[in-house]
Amino acid sequence: MTKYNPLFKQQVIEFYLQHNKNRSLTRKQFRLKERTLRFWITRFNHCGINSLTILN
Repeated sequence: MTKYNPLFKQQVIEFYLQHNKNRSLTRKQFRLKERTLRFWITRFNHCGINSLTILN
């Protein structure tokens, strides 16, 4: 079972992109660890939004 569902991850990435790629603001808004957000952003940048559907 995953901790975060794909829809939530997509919302996080969309928020991040809409707010000029501000990681600090995004982390605070969604209460995420820096490592988690950085990992999602890296996956998104390399493989697109669909890559977030299979991640924990």
